[in-house]
Order: sequence, then C-alpha cells, then structure tokens
Amino acid sequence: MTFCQEMTEAQTYAWIFYAASAVASKQAAKHREIEAVADGINHAVPTQKEMATSFKWAESKGLLQRVGKMTQLTDEGRTFAAQFTEKPGSTMKTWDRITAAFEGMGADNATSLNCRTMKAEQDVDPNA
Repeated sequence: MTFCQEMTEAQTYAWIFYAASAVASKQAAKHREIEAVADGINHAVPTQKEMATSFKWAESKGLLQRVGKMTQLTDEGRTFAAQFTEKPGSTMKTWDRITAAFEGMGADNATSLNCRTMKAEQDVDPNA
C-alpha cells in the first residue's frame, strides 16, 4: 500500500516545480532525480500522475521544457524559481510561496485532490 497525501492542485504543482528547480535549473534532469528531491521536500514520493500533471502544467506556463526524456527549467522558469528559492526561509515557506504564485497563475488551491487521479475526491470512483 502506497501512502497518498491529499493536496491541492497548486500545492502539487508547486511541490514538483520546486523539486525540479533544485536539480534541473542548469541542465536537464531525469524524472527519478526530480522525484527523489520531491520526496525530500514533502517526505512522500510523488505518484506518476502527480509528476505528469505537474510537468504538463508547468510546461504550459513556460516554466519547464522537455529535453528528450528529461526535464529542464526554461529561462523563464529559472527567473521564476529564483524569486522564491533565493529568499530566506524554510523549505515549507518556499513551497508555500510557490504555491501562492501558482494559485495566482490559475492553479486551484481550494480543492484537495486524490494523488493517484489528480481529481477531487467527490469525482473519484471508489471502485477504481
């Protein structure tokens, strides 16, 4: 059984982007490298659905780009990340700042999502 923590869309996207900013700022990183940093940030391994959905959203905002099978921050992504990662504060405070920024960019920060499906609990079929 895998531990699955409910978070909002904005929290999930921010978590994965924060991890990517730590390892994929200067050069492309493998997804398992980003996953390992995400585990360190949140003490939970992200699901494949969380990773894929977060990458897709950040790519749509011009913050991340695919390089073959790897992912890297764009110039815009590096500038965006620096606003938060260069400020003093704890890991959680930095994550919260990115979450708030992502909420301002349109990510939902009110509805908790199932990490396996990235859908609101009421939208999830319990038999799935």
